[in-house]
Amino acid sequence: MNATPAMAMNPSRMRAAMRQRGRLEQLLIIAALALLVPAMTKALVWAGEAGMLPVKPRDYTLLTLAGAGLMVMLNRPSFCPPAFLMLLVPLARVLDVAFLQRFSVTDLGDHSVVVMTLISNFLVTFTAVLLLSVESWRRVALWVAVVTALVSAGCVYYEWLGFRSFTRIPGRMSGFPADPNDPPIIIALMLAVVFSLNPRFWRNVMLIALVTPAIALTLSRSGMAVYACLLLCYFAANLRRHFMGMLLITAVSIPLAISGVAILSQTSAKQGVMIDKNATDRLKAIFELDFERIKSPERGKDLQDGWEAVGKKPVFGHGSGAGTSLWKPHNQVVALWIDIGVFGVLFFVLGLLVLTFRSFMLKLSGFYCLVPLWLFVPCSQILVESPHYWFTAAVCCNLVYTRRFRLVLSAPARKAFPPQTPLPQS
Repeated sequence: MNATPAMAMNPSRMRAAMRQRGRLEQLLIIAALALLVPAMTKALVWAGEAGMLPVKPRDYTLLTLAGAGLMVMLNRPSFCPPAFLMLLVPLARVLDVAFLQRFSVTDLGDHSVVVMTLISNFLVTFTAVLLLSVESWRRVALWVAVVTALVSAGCVYYEWLGFRSFTRIPGRMSGFPADPNDPPIIIALMLAVVFSLNPRFWRNVMLIALVTPAIALTLSRSGMAVYACLLLCYFAANLRRHFMGMLLITAVSIPLAISGVAILSQTSAKQGVMIDKNATDRLKAIFELDFERIKSPERGKDLQDGWEAVGKKPVFGHGSGAGTSLWKPHNQVVALWIDIGVFGVLFFVLGLLVLTFRSFMLKLSGFYCLVPLWLFVPCSQILVESPHYWFTAAVCCNLVYTRRFRLVLSAPARKAFPPQTPLPQS
């Protein structure tokens, strides 16, 4: 007769084990938020420069990295190898900067500062992918995405209200990153994760309503365009199921958008008694859909210079850092080509193509993540060193690759079979 396991006979022990597992999941989420939200929103960099941290940003990063790694190990990790394979691109850039040093970057004072910055970004990125290697990875990713989007939008509102100035471009709000083009990238990537993991339509609409004005305040042309494409895909996918709700959203959003444009025109175009002509022209071009004025001639010239640099060393590139300091093409493919050559570009694009193919094979699973992953490539040159970009790519990987691998320290117990009696001999 088979013996009944002790855990099945003791409900109190089962409840205690479930409570312990729930506490470990909560600690994992807290560790993920403590590490990723300050890193993705760049609040950690700003707090360190402003002297508002009791410890150095480096020490805070190392402490939270250790805590997050420990929590992952305590939550029975199971790994998705394709998500880690995509990190070979940022790893190649780190190794190139640290060991080969084919290009010396002195924008921050010394090349070693750039090396430590890239190593720190890679460690955070690796841990972000590692945090998705647990059974409750969907819950972890959803918490990180929602909080990151809200913090990014909140710091933009905080600046718009006049409490503190973060931006380096007058007339445009930026929040912690100081670059007004960064918040739309962060928010769009995080919303793509939320759309992929959270099926509750109206909760997602509430989140959209909270963060959309922040993107408008940045006056980012490329950010607004990608964000609009993401929302268009999301609403088109839910149109049949929530048709009446869409009509209600349209009826409410039109007057709000008109009043928002009026407020934005006055607050962004004026700096004291001076009128910022750049912000005024940018607003008119965006809201009048004047595509000729939306195009940036400066970016066109930078992109042309980038392609000329690619032609000089097309195979191995000029060295990591050249595509973001000496040349600034505002295009991830061109910047990566300048840094590590054609092989890095092929691996980067091939990874996105494989994710896209798997998504279409699985009935568009993870499709929302692919929208900003692809559309921001021709708009930004620092995606490969941004943890939020690889975090979104890792979520997409976990959605399209469902097989996972677990490290086991001991072999599972084999099932015991009853002894067989020998056959009678004649």
